[in-house]
Amino acid sequence: MSKTYLEVTEVELLEKQATNLRDRLLVRLLFHLGCRISEALALTPDDIDLNQGTVTILHL
Repeated sequence: MSKTYLEVTEVELLEKQATNLRDRLLVRLLFHLGCRISEALALTPDDIDLNQGTVTILHL
């Protein structure tokens, strides 16, 4: 089974179509971190370290 990936311009278009900050952030997480939707939705504030600039993704 072959995989199809979005181009950067397509992701940017998705971001522009997002109506709120939460949705724009979700698009960015999925694209830039390569996480699954379930992994992104399972994130908690404790998973984000602003001082280190890291996000810990738990693989579900």
